[in-house]
Amino acid sequence: METLIIFLGVFLPVGWGIWRMVRHTRDTIGTNSPMKVKRVYRNDWWGYFVTFDNVMLCFFGIAGCFLLIGAFIFHFVPETNAFIGRILAFILGGSIVGMILNMLLMDANHWKYAKGVIIETFPEEHELELTFGDSKLRLKEGDIERVLVTSNNGAKMPVTYATYYLTNGDYFILPYKMPGAWVVQEYFKKIPTEFKHKRFPFIP
Repeated sequence: METLIIFLGVFLPVGWGIWRMVRHTRDTIGTNSPMKVKRVYRNDWWGYFVTFDNVMLCFFGIAGCFLLIGAFIFHFVPETNAFIGRILAFILGGSIVGMILNMLLMDANHWKYAKGVIIETFPEEHELELTFGDSKLRLKEGDIERVLVTSNNGAKMPVTYATYYLTNGDYFILPYKMPGAWVVQEYFKKIPTEFKHKRFPFIP
């Protein structure tokens, strides 16, 4: 029984990872690619916020809160170092909680631009249709003038969004966390693209 548990504990995650890679390949460049078949991308609150990264952030946030509280209740030995220990625990806990809150606030900020968005592909016409609430936008080659990609490049938890400027003077914004956001630039590869580094890429 122990051998079976060890076997499952090792090979189930590996098998799951391989399956995810095969599925990703099929859905991006394989038989189910949006360049070959009609695909519809949409999201919901649960799928957007309840991710592995956000769950880990919550665990780190709990640890940060524990340090903040501990700065006042921990017993330090020797007592002569208690003040320094409390200051260090408070600074470390505050830094962790501040970082977590910042990431979650950015998630909430980007959600406003992903909520209710639907991306539909039309491979035969080589066009895309984007739905933003009550309005629809049909895109074809030449409709997008340029793209500005804003990101906190180099961060351990990358956050990115793209601003698409249209030839008619309008624009729209898509967070990269939006399912199918990558399809727009995959469909129209010749769009001039600019990159901007922003330490905290909140969407204004």
